[in-house]
Amino acid sequence: MNSLQLNLNQSLWEQNQLFQELEQFLLQNHVHPKQRFKLITCVLEAVGNVVRHGACPLEKVILIVHCNHDSLTVDLLDPSFTPELAMPQNCPSRDGETGRGLWILYNWMDKVRFQHAINGTHLRLSLLRH
Repeated sequence: MNSLQLNLNQSLWEQNQLFQELEQFLLQNHVHPKQRFKLITCVLEAVGNVVRHGACPLEKVILIVHCNHDSLTVDLLDPSFTPELAMPQNCPSRDGETGRGLWILYNWMDKVRFQHAINGTHLRLSLLRH
């Protein structure tokens, strides 16, 4: 299993380096373009939610991406407490200001799990490789 761990920061986020780091890691692991697109989009949505709604600075958030022959797993460790949000029943409207990212996570990933711990929130996203 190959892993990428990033201690996030505002510069990595604002200068689009997070996208570049993820893309490079997934390319090195021969991840199919459609799966790269799904995984990167979901990671950017999840980190974007931490930036917009989180109570801690981005510098305290850790992102780990695991890649093996049959699956991709993302662990986002956020020291703030994030309530678990249920999967939306329908895709929010284009005019709606919230909810699309959560809908994308639940519909593009094979598994989404929020876990609360003493040190914050752990979001795990899993995608099977085809």
